[in-house]
Amino acid sequence: MSSLRPGESFRKEVNITQGLYAFQDNHSVFVSTFGDNTTYNFTKEIDASDSPEVLTPYIKNVTVANGTIDGEQSAVAYVTLANPSIQTYSSKLFVHTLGTEGSFYPASIRPGGTRTIKVELLDEDGQEIAGEARLYSGNLTESDGGLDQMGFVGTAGEQTETWNESFEPVRPTWMDSHYKYKNKTHAPSFGEKLSGGHEIEGIPLAYLVFSLFGVFVVIRRLR
Repeated sequence: MSSLRPGESFRKEVNITQGLYAFQDNHSVFVSTFGDNTTYNFTKEIDASDSPEVLTPYIKNVTVANGTIDGEQSAVAYVTLANPSIQTYSSKLFVHTLGTEGSFYPASIRPGGTRTIKVELLDEDGQEIAGEARLYSGNLTESDGGLDQMGFVGTAGEQTETWNESFEPVRPTWMDSHYKYKNKTHAPSFGEKLSGGHEIEGIPLAYLVFSLFGVFVVIRRLR
């Protein structure tokens, strides 16, 4: 509010940074007073996945756990999202792991809020699970729609290790030649794959079978 006498002027600086929508390059500022109004247009390109000035939704945390999906026991990932901006973004979440080709969820977050989504994983529950979560708006195959990406590895009941990644567009599961997550460091060994997650005293069952078979062969030769 300002009451001006004839010949006086008034100046006010307003920070509009958080009012900018990250997926637009052209922006408008509308200014009005009693009896007059005007619009100022300007261009500013914003990287929605890496902008220290304009806040956008991001992945806050990922936790690997055991849970239930439709009443059935399943490995799950709890993905916590946050939206520190005053804008509402129509966002989506896509999660890949070594055993899950892609779990998709609508993931819009209210301005200034957070939400946690329980993601179904097809990996063996109780085993170490490695993967990555993508938060995006629009088309998953285009980098322009990227908001955030986080890598993770963990086992249910233990602390999940997470790290930030640069957003990488990929082909979703409903397209031919779609993306498959790979992780050489945390990929299951040949014996673990053959064992199907079954272990005795922490040793994959296939290794024990191979060992017993080897002992059997040695005994027969000694005879």
